[in-house]
Amino acid sequence: MHLSNFALLLETFTCLVSAGPSRRRRCAYGDSCWPDDYKWKAFNSSISGRLVRTYPSAAVCHKERYDAELCHTAKENWANSFWKTNQTGAYTSTLWELGEKGQCFIDSPRDAPCDQGIVPHYSVAAREIKDIQAAVKFADRNDLYLVVKNTGHDHLGRSSGEGSFSIWTHNLKGKKFHKSFVPKDAPRRTCGIPAVTLQAGEQWKDVYEAAAEQGVIVVGGHARTVGAAGGYLTGGGHSPFAHYYGLAVDNLLEVNLVDAKGNSRTLNRFTDPEYFYAIRGGGGSAWGVLTSVTYKTHPNPSHIQVGLAQFNTTDDSTCRTVLEASLRALAQVTEAGYTGYGVLGRGDNSDPTFQAIFFQPNTTNETFGGAFQPFFDITSLPGVSGQVMNFDFPSFIDYTRAFLADPNIATNNVDASRLLTADVLTKRPDKIVDLLFDNPAYGAGFNFIGKVDAKERDNTAVHPIWKESRAVFSMSADWKDDAPLDVKRRMKQDLVRISERLGELVGEDGGTYVNEANPYEPDWENTFWGSKYKRLLRIKRRIDPTNLFICNRCVGTDIVLQP
Repeated sequence: MHLSNFALLLETFTCLVSAGPSRRRRCAYGDSCWPDDYKWKAFNSSISGRLVRTYPSAAVCHKERYDAELCHTAKENWANSFWKTNQTGAYTSTLWELGEKGQCFIDSPRDAPCDQGIVPHYSVAAREIKDIQAAVKFADRNDLYLVVKNTGHDHLGRSSGEGSFSIWTHNLKGKKFHKSFVPKDAPRRTCGIPAVTLQAGEQWKDVYEAAAEQGVIVVGGHARTVGAAGGYLTGGGHSPFAHYYGLAVDNLLEVNLVDAKGNSRTLNRFTDPEYFYAIRGGGGSAWGVLTSVTYKTHPNPSHIQVGLAQFNTTDDSTCRTVLEASLRALAQVTEAGYTGYGVLGRGDNSDPTFQAIFFQPNTTNETFGGAFQPFFDITSLPGVSGQVMNFDFPSFIDYTRAFLADPNIATNNVDASRLLTADVLTKRPDKIVDLLFDNPAYGAGFNFIGKVDAKERDNTAVHPIWKESRAVFSMSADWKDDAPLDVKRRMKQDLVRISERLGELVGEDGGTYVNEANPYEPDWENTFWGSKYKRLLRIKRRIDPTNLFICNRCVGTDIVLQP
């Protein structure tokens, strides 16, 4: 029998004898099963004192945690993503620090309430792989509610949890470029290829700067402080270079991680093909704690062409016309190889009706003129003001220094999203616009626009609709920190209803990008992974039979947040 077939039968047998991971006890702070101080002190000694009592990032401005100097620094840097990601208890979205009911606000008085929210009670500030191994074993042995945090960029709240125990990988830094990388256990005479190995705490801005010094590019995200070797990767990872080189998971050559038994493992298509498949899009920290990843690198482009399109309108009828025309135009622009990001508006204030930035390496003005003709046509419509233009950057690093940003820092942003195909964009733009007009309180835009290279699609766990998709469309809610509880709940429930309408709009085969999805998505297994979920669940049951690694709406989880 072929070994791969035997492995498949073995996994199937495992599923039959174990109907799935049972709901294990998850001890949180305050539970009777939470370890006593003696156990925590002993554990802390075993990891060189790297256990950290974790607090919300505004705690230094309140009551017994008050520190005038640290409070001043926190207020000065409250919306600074670099500062945020360097704090053990900080999350880019305040929602995932404080939860629904928590109070610890940066702008409230010193004596105002400051509770723990949903920030983990303890964190291991890992500096070495052995720290992570010890933490995993300690969590397993004591049945702890375990979460994994890298930078705190997480739309689904997977890296926080009330009373939880956290492994914080942000301080694992290091970049190694290879001229000829060969994965572990590859057959003899396997040709090496250019690559880079990144430790778990590396962030995209630093990776891009280092790659530029090497004269190469890495397929990564359009953000500065998102972790390059964490949830971005396991969710798939879209990129400005996705048209030519695919998603981040399509460029993944190898992963090192700590598994549910506390073992350090190397995964690639030779060592454990199924486990490697799951890592490539299986989402969140369901599969272990990533310690390093190795991506392909690619030659630096000769130049980067940027295209801009912006339109303003002043009445609903013209706004609808422009939005529908813009949505249809995206099919042609993405077919020509452009990727981008954009926002949509209703034209009833100073915000643009449509605004987007597009990106393509090594292209020409002739290509731009043909691809963007539908946008040029919009500028001639009555009642429309706007512009369409393009310009070049000499290199990708120059582009990143001008345009890379980290949106929605220190907000309470929640999305509802779907991947839109060319067919939806050209044949159902009116339905998308109806959704926008029916929900005027919620922002709309594209977290990514592009036709993604799909050669590796069946080898990865991301939703099959990525083969055909042209854009990640989202609508979002945001509320003030001190908004009434009923307002927060209403907005969350509205986003669930928007998710359901988006699901109807794209059809039963549609899905979304896991990393930029609704944290309260009702049909999440199908929406995130479609037909691939059953295979992922089978793998999960093999590699984590006691279900240690769980997170909101992750494969095999028993943690599913409710709006």
